[in-house]
Amino acid sequence: MPVNILTGTGNEYRPEGDIDVRLALAPYQGPWNARLAAHLLRRAGFGGTPEEIATAADAGMHLSVNKLLAIFPESLPERPQADLSFGPLTTPQQRIAAVLATQLWWLNRMLLSPNQLREKMVYFWSTHFTSVIYDKGITPDMMVQQNNLFRTYALGNYDALTHEIAKDPAMLRFLDGALNRKQHPNENFARELMELFTMGIGNYTEEDVRETARAFTGNSLDRNGKFIFYPTVHDDGVKTVLGKTGTFTGDEVIDVIMRHPATGRYIARKFLRAFVYDNPEPALVELVAERFRVSGYDAKSVLDVLLRSNVFYSGRAYRSLVRSPIELAIATHRMLGATQLGLPVLYSVAAMGQAVMQPPSVSGWPGGAMWLNSNSILQRLNFLNRVVFTRPPKTPTPAAAGAGPMMSSSTMMGSGAATAAQTSMPDPRGWIAGVRLDDANAVADRVLSATVQNDYTPQQRQTLLQYLTTDGVGNPVALSTENIDEKVRGAMSLAMALPTYQLM
Repeated sequence: MPVNILTGTGNEYRPEGDIDVRLALAPYQGPWNARLAAHLLRRAGFGGTPEEIATAADAGMHLSVNKLLAIFPESLPERPQADLSFGPLTTPQQRIAAVLATQLWWLNRMLLSPNQLREKMVYFWSTHFTSVIYDKGITPDMMVQQNNLFRTYALGNYDALTHEIAKDPAMLRFLDGALNRKQHPNENFARELMELFTMGIGNYTEEDVRETARAFTGNSLDRNGKFIFYPTVHDDGVKTVLGKTGTFTGDEVIDVIMRHPATGRYIARKFLRAFVYDNPEPALVELVAERFRVSGYDAKSVLDVLLRSNVFYSGRAYRSLVRSPIELAIATHRMLGATQLGLPVLYSVAAMGQAVMQPPSVSGWPGGAMWLNSNSILQRLNFLNRVVFTRPPKTPTPAAAGAGPMMSSSTMMGSGAATAAQTSMPDPRGWIAGVRLDDANAVADRVLSATVQNDYTPQQRQTLLQYLTTDGVGNPVALSTENIDEKVRGAMSLAMALPTYQLM
């Protein structure tokens, strides 16, 4: 079926059509099938395996949402199982190895966690409260701590998380909060707190920023990189922020900000952009904002509403968001049954424009339609082709790919830090399990069902079938045990090259 046509400017494209805002958040009561189950798993996680999609389709919408909102026990490590030394006595190679281990640890959590919605929310908060590993002395340990903070509050309280992020070591380094003293107030964190984390531009003044910076003076880091409050350098004088006056501390200013109506609208809009569609209507934003305010900014409560709503399952929302490189990489490896991601995946994600834990600025990545341009599309298609043709190495080889712009392949080769795990992928026959190997039609249908849940045109299916039944020059061939491996890999590559696969 055709993909949604999107309209708009910049990186935000609202899908065509209209919605009845009065019914937008009402529970969806329409038909339930594998397509909508896959839609739910793409949005509220990193995509489902064919088995997970079938299970969700059988369970129904409400039970599937209940499962996503629940937290299940997991045995994944809470920190990288590697040396994260990152001090003046460690070599540059050791520091790079620690960064790479941290980035891979997070990618593999996204891949393997049974708590997919929680991991999706860790990803969401990391793109909202941004910090950059390796920048301004931000150590891997600090990024692990921040990542686990997001995990703690993933389905929790946005208000409480905002209070905690103000004391987070990585954030204190990234936005110079550790240098904020009453003699010389530093406005970086105060500005981004209002502009990017809570209210948005146009809802505060420069005087509000200056007064807020005064309130946060004294928040700092001790010699071990842990949060500490120094009362002697805190400005305890009277301040006026957003029309409220008092001898505010940083926590008290956040309380003032949370009561401002702009905050609910700002975070509601970000949730709608992440889970429903870009450029949501102001009336829809206000509805979600009111749900947030009433819940006390409880993320789980609002997700509970959104993931069951009419607007979430509407034709306007379906396949209307562009997958980020991280979302594309994790979803692809989950679908194919990968059990481990190696360093080449880090390199590929960075090449597609999203170096893990290294956003380009405090604003994060522009996202949306900006993920797709002539260069990034080529990088995406090359990446997907490499994934499906991944084979276990005959001998261990250095996975010497840099994970970000400051980490070149040559640096990694010289570091000896990354003779690390390869991506682990099952035999391609597992991708078409239960299908007769000599039945080209059945193989084509299974491949298309797994990749795009049958969102394709007859011509696209015919192209795939022609590939399966002909050789390189067009002569007819039959599928057999001799060629099935190569043919299934190639068919997967063709299916993933469909424009639909870039959307979620």
